[in-house]
Amino acid sequence: MTMIRTVIVTLLIFLSAPANMAADVSKLLFSRITAEDGLCDNQVLHVMQLPDERMLFTTQGNINIYDGVNFSHIHHADIEPFYLKDYHGFYHVYVDMSQMVWIKNRQSLMCFDLQQNSYLTDIPGHIQKMWPEKKTITDVFVDTDYHLWLLSGRELWNDYSCKSVKLDPAWGEVQDVDVYGPYGYVFFSTGNVVCLDLKTSSVVYAKAAYSSQEAEKYSWTSMVVRTTDGHFYQIRNGHEGVFLCFDTKSRIWSRLFTAHFTLHTLAVKDDANIYFTSSMGLWRYDVKNKTREEIENYTLYDGNKMSASANTICFDRQGGVWVGTYHDGLLYAHPDRFPFRNTESPSISFDTQATSVVDCRGYMWECTTDGLKLTRNGKTSMVYSEDGLSSDYVCAIVEDKEHRIWVSTANGISCIEVKNDGGLKINAYRQADGVQRGDYATGRAKLLDDGSIAMEGKDGCTVFHPNEVMKMRNVQLNPILRRMTMKDHEISLDFSALNYAFPQHTYYKYTLTQDHDSTVTILRPGIDRSSIDDNGALHLTLLKLKPGKYQMKVEASLEADRWTGKARVVTFEILPPWWQTTWAYLAYTLLTIGIVVGGVALYSYNQRKRMMRQMKEERLMARIEGLMEQCARYEDEQQGVKPMQEKDEKEENEMDAQDSEFLKKAIALVEKNLGKQYTVEQLSSDLCMERTGLYKKLSAIVDKSPSLFMRSIRLSHAARLIREGNHSLTEIATMTGFSSASYLSRCFQEEYGCKTSEYARK
Repeated sequence: MTMIRTVIVTLLIFLSAPANMAADVSKLLFSRITAEDGLCDNQVLHVMQLPDERMLFTTQGNINIYDGVNFSHIHHADIEPFYLKDYHGFYHVYVDMSQMVWIKNRQSLMCFDLQQNSYLTDIPGHIQKMWPEKKTITDVFVDTDYHLWLLSGRELWNDYSCKSVKLDPAWGEVQDVDVYGPYGYVFFSTGNVVCLDLKTSSVVYAKAAYSSQEAEKYSWTSMVVRTTDGHFYQIRNGHEGVFLCFDTKSRIWSRLFTAHFTLHTLAVKDDANIYFTSSMGLWRYDVKNKTREEIENYTLYDGNKMSASANTICFDRQGGVWVGTYHDGLLYAHPDRFPFRNTESPSISFDTQATSVVDCRGYMWECTTDGLKLTRNGKTSMVYSEDGLSSDYVCAIVEDKEHRIWVSTANGISCIEVKNDGGLKINAYRQADGVQRGDYATGRAKLLDDGSIAMEGKDGCTVFHPNEVMKMRNVQLNPILRRMTMKDHEISLDFSALNYAFPQHTYYKYTLTQDHDSTVTILRPGIDRSSIDDNGALHLTLLKLKPGKYQMKVEASLEADRWTGKARVVTFEILPPWWQTTWAYLAYTLLTIGIVVGGVALYSYNQRKRMMRQMKEERLMARIEGLMEQCARYEDEQQGVKPMQEKDEKEENEMDAQDSEFLKKAIALVEKNLGKQYTVEQLSSDLCMERTGLYKKLSAIVDKSPSLFMRSIRLSHAARLIREGNHSLTEIATMTGFSSASYLSRCFQEEYGCKTSEYARK
């Protein structure tokens, strides 16, 4: 019994450690990130977090930007550094509110534009746009609030007031600038700090950290960080290193630590602990107790140790810590990252077969090899991996003191919370959270007296406190858009939640809006694997979107029902295909109008043509009838038949007797030779005339040439024979002197404007 109590007390102390881990880097478990993981090289010079919460790492060869999923490398290429006359310090990196990264190193300056993703080639031109009065810049600074400060000789300009102030040469060389409230603070190589009014750029006061005799010891370099309570902490290097503090309220300097080695980087964690790196290890200064502690080693997640000497350290806004080493890449840790601890089986008596439990609500929870069985209010249901369970093979079950249900499975541990509406909120924890790999033992789980839970597995025992696991949910996530591609009506979007500590627990909610019509979708880790990968990145593909303007709002969280971070809003427009554009519809309208107008014009043209053809047919029929009457009169005279009494006497008197005799004779000759190949030459010869004379004569009388005159007589006889209907067209052609039926048809249509078949029907 004593042994059990000892183990429980030990576990309680061990599990309570994470509450203080935020202030004690030595107790954190670190993961390594090296060139094998995408870092350009393993010599990390500087670490900082950008305003959009991405991480920026400078290494020996490149700038590395990390979005929680992948590294992107910005190569120096052939950029020639800008010469900074007044900067003699070591490596220093800033980022301003215009997303410009400034890199200084021993009188050289480079500037990278994060928005354009390229180095600035004309640094003087860029600076002159802000401070046009000065063409020569001798140093550049950026304060904690991302504002730019420019030095030209003994004049210092800031973008708060866009004014400059003249500096006293006795203050020394400007080495750092920062702000607090309405004041700016300029730190000099002599140990002086000068306070400026940001609105007027006028000097308020100056304070020295030490005597002028000591100034030479620490005059080489400086780095300053600010706390929220108005303190500036500074490390200085020269022949020796020194760690200082300046209180802006009391205007008093304090010397906190003197070192015989170089101090590299300074970082503040929660205003309570100040960390600074060096070649001799990592140092922590406790602000409250005014004590310092040397940290000699970092503890890696696999249990190994490595030297705490490092180039740089940075605490991100999620509570994580990043350490840049000399040759071993990056180290990352978060105080809540690994709430589960695995040990060899302790002396804990698992005297209960924890395969079922009745909770405080009276619900029955039972382990099965295919899901978790839940019976409530007489109704039974099953909870599966598609509902969020880490595995369908449930091994053991226990209820904690907050009435949450914890189950061990064949692939990790799951927590089930019953919501007020009766719904279940399920979170799964696997190896990435510190849970042991492989199966857990059936029924081997126990709630300890301190509220911790122990679950036995084949490789040992996992012990955790539920409240420590719940701390993982306190990280606020602000997603960013990593990539967006558009092809036709298909949109692909990639987002990162920048979830450095718990990427495997990233939930996403996206709202797609078009014309005030919104659709909300929540995607869950481990379930929507096609959309959320193991790095917590979201991959969305939107298909068959209708043309129009869209807004996509994406949120990320560690819980499906709490969204406290900033939403990332992306707007895009799906253009209609060319055949659905305004110009296309205009073309369709014009084409329709053209077709209607053309149809009307064509109809009118056909109507006019039909009427003209009809009129022509009527005139031809009248002429044919006239010719036939003439032929009939001629035949009557030849046979001694008495002329027709119906003949209009007026018409006979008007006709010229000679022309009439000539026409009768000509018609007679043609009709006489109707079935023969009778030519114009033969007709003119039979009429005792030359061909030209015949042409003139017939043209004057009937307005036709001899050949057309002869053809008209033949056609008139052919028309009569067609009307009679006693002969075929071939026979009629032979009887009227045409070479073929087709030739007769062609001539007939030319003469009368209709086909022989149509004429026969009429």
